[in-house]
This record gives sequence, C-alpha cells and structure tokens, in this order.
Amino acid sequence: MSVLKRPWLQFLLLGIGLFLASQWAFPPPKPVLGPPSAERLDAMVQNYAQFAQGSVSPAVLERFIDTELRDELLFREALARELHYRDVAVEQRIIRNMRFLDARTQASDAELIEQGYALRLHLTDEVIRRRLVQIMERLIVATRPAPSPTDEQVEARYERDLAAWREPQRYSFSHVFLSPDRSSEMSGVVAEIEAKQLGPAEARLLGAPFLSGYEFSRQSPDQITRVFGGVFTEQLSALSVETNQWFGPIASVFGQHYVYVQAFAAPRTLALEEVRERIGRDLIREAEAQSIQDWVESAMARYEVRRS
Repeated sequence: MSVLKRPWLQFLLLGIGLFLASQWAFPPPKPVLGPPSAERLDAMVQNYAQFAQGSVSPAVLERFIDTELRDELLFREALARELHYRDVAVEQRIIRNMRFLDARTQASDAELIEQGYALRLHLTDEVIRRRLVQIMERLIVATRPAPSPTDEQVEARYERDLAAWREPQRYSFSHVFLSPDRSSEMSGVVAEIEAKQLGPAEARLLGAPFLSGYEFSRQSPDQITRVFGGVFTEQLSALSVETNQWFGPIASVFGQHYVYVQAFAAPRTLALEEVRERIGRDLIREAEAQSIQDWVESAMARYEVRRS
C-alpha cells in the first residue's frame, strides 16, 4: 500500500493545505499604529502658534501627524527590542520618578528600578519616550552606516550652495560711548582723544558704561545691528574704512559712539577648502536622516496606520 494512500497522511496533507490557504486568504491583522496622541499634537500646535506668530496650516498639521506617528513607531520598536532595560539614562529617570512619588522611600536604586518597571513608568514618561526614540535612531544609523561623502559630492554641494558661502564684510572695533543726556560732551571727548592721540583703552575712560561692552571682533553687519541698531550699522558701512583710525561720532539707538576700527575684512566667498569639513558633516547628517526615514517607511508597512 502506497504511503500517500494512507488516510492519516491524506488528512494531514489536507489540513496543511487548508491552513496555508487560510493564511493566504485571511492573513493575521497588522498591529495598529495611531491615531496620534491628541495631547502631543496640541502641544506642537501651541508651540508653533507661539513662535511662528500664526495659525497652523493643514500642511503643517500633516507634518506634525507624520512626526508623531514616526516617533510612536520608533518608541514601540525600541520597547520590542527591550532597549529600555539597557540604558542608564532611562534607569536614572525611573529612579528619579520613584523618589518623587515617595520621597521617604528606603528602597535601593535597583529596587526602585524594578518597582518603576512594574508600574510601567517607562511607558508614560515623556523624557524616557524621547530617549528611546533617540536610541532607536542611533541603532538604525549604526546598522545602516552611510558611506563617507566623495570629493565629487562635496564639490557639487559647494557649487549648489555657493551663495550661502558668501561672507559679509567684518569689522573689529572699539568705541567710546556717551548716552543721549551727555551727547553735548562728545565734541570735547573727540578733541581730547585727538589732541592726546589716545588709544581705545585710554579713551574709554572718557565715556560712559556700555552694557554690551567696548571691544567687538570680526562682527558682520547683522551682528552689529543686533547690538547697536540699524542706524549705527548704516553709518559704519558708509565709511571709507581705514584700519587703526578713529571715526565718528556715530549715532545708535543708545546714544553717541566714537569708533576706533582696528581691522576690516571685505566681503568674500569662502573657498571650498575652508568649508569642506562642514559640508561633509552636513552630507553625513542628511544621509543618516535618510537612512532613518527609509527604515521607518519600511517598518510602517507592517502596521495598520491610523492618522485620526
């Protein structure tokens, strides 16, 4: 009698076939990811509205949802790999939370960690959540190392962003300051400086205190404007600057300034060799971010994603 004709074997093969067919026709449901936490989305919206001084557009809200789903996915994957049991910062956070819950506890750190995990504090603490997301990102980058940028890639990025490597003019200067109520004294201060040929350090004693200081090195017009205001910068930029010379007086939002320019650098475009390392770091960061994004998209395909 053929082995295949035995009834028990036929039933076994039939059962295996039916099982495989059911798995193909009715696959197990995917785990659900989402919807995003309403509390965290509200916090994102409030922060955006506060700093952007405007309402959140639908496109921005969609980006917030994407970010929340991405972080939730990375958090779950970190928990699945039990990364929270292997990080000192997570343990320290749990110890801190447990001592906050019971300031009189006599339990050891090890006991507090065990109790914290039993209370599932690692699932509800936002600091631990952010920490695990970061650890998961580093793990992805470590397992998908990006190749070092080639010279051709660095040069192409340099050419693409050439306008960004344009350096503005820069001034190194000192000043003597007088507030508006003493502005009438400035002509006398200037005359004394010129007559005695005083340097910046000696001349400073003739003026008034200035909160932001008296010496400024390699300052761009934008940096100068942030300290002295636009009027001062416009007057300084209009000068035919010579180094180691006094200029002014120049007005600012604070009063009058007699300015001694020690050095001046004209506008220029930074050479490739000056920014090569910076561009290389940027390219590596971009490649790492892309590796994480690719991993997230691949992992998210295993979930049923609910955006709302």
